[in-house]
Amino acid sequence: MSRSSDSRSRWREDDADVVYEIATPFVSGDAKILLVEVGDDEIEVVVGDVPTPFGHDIDQNYPDTLDDEETMRAHAAAKWIVTETTKMFDDYEWDTSHYKTNNPNYHLRDVYFTCSRNEVDDAVLTAKKFVDTLEEKTLQHAEEFGRSGIRKPSEEL
Repeated sequence: MSRSSDSRSRWREDDADVVYEIATPFVSGDAKILLVEVGDDEIEVVVGDVPTPFGHDIDQNYPDTLDDEETMRAHAAAKWIVTETTKMFDDYEWDTSHYKTNNPNYHLRDVYFTCSRNEVDDAVLTAKKFVDTLEEKTLQHAEEFGRSGIRKPSEEL
């Protein structure tokens, strides 16, 4: 069995100068923001373990399921959610990284970019807002399309 490949946040975590964990109670695992000094005045910001709506990567993983209209609608909505939410980073030259599981399925997990040291406070606030917004939209997507896998604090009590 092949090993899964790690996401950018996994392999950059050892180099991180600062790590902030962000609780995401509605999705599995917590997100994180990594700050990595990469130059005298340059900081890499990695927003890791981002919550994504179910079906976001379905065209890479199960393209044959896109024949089903409901699956196609759910996938299109999931893609739109991620596209719209990442617009928060348009002030930066951002990119995404995916990781591959043993299945082998691909999953979006990180958004990353560099900024100057004097921009880092605003970048961290933007990253935090991004995670919160994406989690909220992921929950709405799951409820609209009847997807399981969303944890609700009210159900965990």
